[in-house]
Amino acid sequence: MKKRTARLAVAAAAIAAIAPLSGCASMLSADQTAEYEYHGGDGAWSREDLDGVDIRGLLIIQSEEGDAQVFYTVINGADEPRDVSIEIGPETYDHTVEPDAVVSQNPENPASDAEPAIISGFDEEIGSLFDVEVTVGGESETIATQVLDGTLPEYADLVPTSGAGDPTSDPTEETAAAEGTDPAAEGAEGAGTAADAGAAAQG
Repeated sequence: MKKRTARLAVAAAAIAAIAPLSGCASMLSADQTAEYEYHGGDGAWSREDLDGVDIRGLLIIQSEEGDAQVFYTVINGADEPRDVSIEIGPETYDHTVEPDAVVSQNPENPASDAEPAIISGFDEEIGSLFDVEVTVGGESETIATQVLDGTLPEYADLVPTSGAGDPTSDPTEETAAAEGTDPAAEGAEGAGTAADAGAAAQG
């Protein structure tokens, strides 16, 4: 009897060790991850009744620079359209979801036409839980959402990349710098040539 009790205790401990792992990707072997792609079961789910709307697969993937890409799925099980607002840090994503419709914020999904949802300067601790506020009509819920990076191979392709350049810079100045010319000097030279031509015409 004592041996059986000990075995049950060991089995319970093993189950307890597995339980905290969230998402199917955490249970994959090294061989399986080679063919793995993110899907909505990986992230956090809503638990409250949000006026007939379910939120699934909430996941935040962050780069080394601190930028983050957001993934989620919105399912409207109601018989009327629902306005859904998802607030993640400084960004808010709004959707009007038709009855029995699904909105997939996952650019990697061929069935989705979503653009990448990038939060610049998110810069949260990897592995931490971030509170995401979801509002549907007069109902709201705070969903603790995991922040991950590209360490796991199944998420490596989901890490956002940094912008190609500074959007405030002047393209003319960038081109001139590449060619080794000074646009200000060229402008002054052009103005001088025009003035000389005007003086010659008057003479």
